[in-house]
Amino acid sequence: MKKVVAVIIWIVLSLLPLRMYAAGADEMNQLLDESLQLVKQQQYEKAKQILTYASKEYAVHVSSPAHIHVISMAYDKAIQSMGEGASQKEKEDDMLALRLVIDAENSQFQPLWLNRERAVMTAFDKMEQAMKQDDASKLQYAVNEFLYEIAIIYPSLSVDLPEEELQRLNAHLSYLDESRSTMARHVNGQLQMNVIREDVESIFQYPSKDEAAPSLIWVIIATGGIIIFTLTYVGWRKYRGEQEKRRVKSKNG
Repeated sequence: MKKVVAVIIWIVLSLLPLRMYAAGADEMNQLLDESLQLVKQQQYEKAKQILTYASKEYAVHVSSPAHIHVISMAYDKAIQSMGEGASQKEKEDDMLALRLVIDAENSQFQPLWLNRERAVMTAFDKMEQAMKQDDASKLQYAVNEFLYEIAIIYPSLSVDLPEEELQRLNAHLSYLDESRSTMARHVNGQLQMNVIREDVESIFQYPSKDEAAPSLIWVIIATGGIIIFTLTYVGWRKYRGEQEKRRVKSKNG
């Protein structure tokens, strides 16, 4: 009996940290949004102060050491870019990259980085147009723009994508960076671009909330089922015990 009650208590208590953690994640997201707005307003010192406070007060739930490294790098880059040397756009985008990777680590579905699809694919379209026009200088600029857009979401991709998919993307990025001056004239250049497009587009085919929700619903149903079964079993045992006591009393009487 005591063991059964203990199981129920453990199940209930195990759900509490998830709610507490969700509240902490919301606070972190609010602080990062505030910091991003301050960067846009060019109030860099205030933005730094908020980032420092957030990093101390709200620990991010990180699933692996590799993710810790990714988030730390994004944090350091955001802080460093607020100094001299970086353009206003770079400051904002480095801060955005940090905001996105924190969200990617915290989100179970529909991470914010998916909203960058349009910017990424627009940059990709410019590369293809430059290749078709055989415009070397235009292609150089387009490749730089595409790599820049990918860099904003790359920390998030490092957190969310399977290792095999991330390695495939890395190979494509290396090809674009190293072959930018020759791929327009290469016989298989356009074919390679088609492959890269397909892979980049597939990155944004992330499981939606509607696709992820059924698994969450089954977890809730299973947990509820365990609790109901346990309570029913406890009630049945109690009923059998009372019936046995009555039988013994009746027999002895």
